[in-house]
Amino acid sequence: VTAGLFILSLGGSILLPALAGTQGSQIIGGKAAAPHSQPFMASIQMDGEHVCGGFLVWPRWVMTAAHCFIPRRSPSVRVVLGAQRLQEPEESQQIFSVVESIAHPLYNPRAVDNDIRLLRLSRSATRNKYVKRIRLPTPRIDLKPGTVCSVMGWGDTSNFGDQPTELMETNTTIVKRSLCRTLWRGKVSANMLCGASRNTTLQGVCTGDSGGPLVFKDRVHGIVSFSGERCGDRRFPDIYTKISNYIDWVHQVV
Repeated sequence: VTAGLFILSLGGSILLPALAGTQGSQIIGGKAAAPHSQPFMASIQMDGEHVCGGFLVWPRWVMTAAHCFIPRRSPSVRVVLGAQRLQEPEESQQIFSVVESIAHPLYNPRAVDNDIRLLRLSRSATRNKYVKRIRLPTPRIDLKPGTVCSVMGWGDTSNFGDQPTELMETNTTIVKRSLCRTLWRGKVSANMLCGASRNTTLQGVCTGDSGGPLVFKDRVHGIVSFSGERCGDRRFPDIYTKISNYIDWVHQVV
């Protein structure tokens, strides 16, 4: 499959024909998450529209993907915590503006490497049953191939742009990095994790899930980075930023 890599930016999508796959992703082949079962989930919005996922890692910090270009101190940007249905007012929701938006200094948009960003919120989140932080992984830990993780988001639920009414989730299985690198023709670095469906069902992430969490045993191990042109196609595993490689940088920032 030869396709462009779509970069989410303020101006819409910028097509980079040198790379394969679609950057930015949705949940395919999943189900609605139990209400407020993922209290760390964040919806990052511009002009009231969901553009990327994220997750609360400290009371005043949300982690997302660097390719989610989120300007700081912009009145059009907001981060919503405690949500299940984005289109409805929910008493559980907490809404913030962004005062700092810090991408990794070595983020490479062409290779989509070091695809990690931290957002400092306008105030600390109030911790309750709807809003909680998620723990980061141990530094340098690598998930073994075959590990079943969960991924969630408000992104599209089909390859035709269908959007969900509530937070969706699905499982994905970690793929050996060497195999993943072969399938992606070398575009996978040691800073990435790969996940795919265990069967031929279209299952995984797609447009709008970018920046969301890859979760295993109550810790976040990955950030949704990019996927194949056809969402959920296991011939091109979904790619996640490997958070354990960035723990030192995260602590320096926060």
